Amino acid sequence: MSQERKVIIYGGSGYSGKLVAEALAKRQIPFYFAGRHRERLETALEIVKQRCSGPVDAEIVTADNQAEMLLPLFEKVDVVINVVGPFMQIAWPVVEAALKANCHYIDVTGEQDWTVAIAEKYGSAFAAKNLLLAPATSFMWTAGAMAAEVVLEDPEIDSLDILYQVDNGLPSEASTKSFLRMVCNDTSQYYLEQNEFKAWPNNVAYDVFIPYRNAIMRALPWGGACEPIWFKDRLLNCKVLSALGDHIIDPVLQAINAFNEQAPELDQAGREALTNAMGDQLDSGEPPKDHPDVQRGCIIVYGQGRTKTSSYVMNLSAAYTWTGEICAESAQRILNGQLKEVGFQSAAKAFGHRELIRTFNELGFCSALPD
Repeated sequence: MSQERKVIIYGGSGYSGKLVAEALAKRQIPFYFAGRHRERLETALEIVKQRCSGPVDAEIVTADNQAEMLLPLFEKVDVVINVVGPFMQIAWPVVEAALKANCHYIDVTGEQDWTVAIAEKYGSAFAAKNLLLAPATSFMWTAGAMAAEVVLEDPEIDSLDILYQVDNGLPSEASTKSFLRMVCNDTSQYYLEQNEFKAWPNNVAYDVFIPYRNAIMRALPWGGACEPIWFKDRLLNCKVLSALGDHIIDPVLQAINAFNEQAPELDQAGREALTNAMGDQLDSGEPPKDHPDVQRGCIIVYGQGRTKTSSYVMNLSAAYTWTGEICAESAQRILNGQLKEVGFQSAAKAFGHRELIRTFNELGFCSALPD
């Protein structure tokens, strides 16, 4: 592989940014490590070097979150990996600059409304330039898209019911604010029913059954997920729930109920500010790096058509670490000329779900494909 620096991580000093940097370093991919504060970036890069037990081929660069400031940096690279959220609030300049600089764009959002918004505004423009626009290149919601594509190999399947489950979930500060701004808004968490978007209620937890467990767990729509967006006009029905543990479910439901009491008097900017403040209250600092023997999980996909049903369970551990890995793997595949689809795409479609599952099974993150 060329040793030119063709990848930039924007927001490198955060929890996910360090994981992406570590995964790029493991693949020996040089990168720019970017953000607004050099001191924070320097501290974060030292942590990455410690994790990698050696030098890391990274160059620190700083820029404010404005398209005109980002453009000169992005013009140096081919791939932008954006890890700065909440995305709907602050990521617009990053996508705009990536498009102007002719860069492939990847981010780690879990925000359904952001995914819809950039697909509508930028999807065609990225496709016209043969560029990839791949939000949610992360555990939520690329892992579910990969598992779903296995079930959808049967052309008779037209409906999906997907469940994410993670033991001992550890949300980061950015994730906390992102998921609160999603789950608190009761008109922006959508599932797909008869190829139409329908809104989940925001304050209801659902009892779900996890295969291989002898207990019922509770799950939330968690912002609606991105699979219903990717499968719009391809499937009739698609629902996604997430069971991340009562240690997360209960505080989130409390926050939602508090939001519902205060939100009717607020405009959208006020609602966004309220969820940010709630995130600050729930935030307990940066969590430790997750571990495959602690943060184990699975994704259960049930498929149905007119005359048949199908299912697939994919184990996938260490969701945050895997998020860094799928970003780095995506960048590597782009640089190697392995991009299969351009424009607005999930990584599962952009690079092939079977290829990705095989790779991550070999790396020890997920179960093998079925025979």
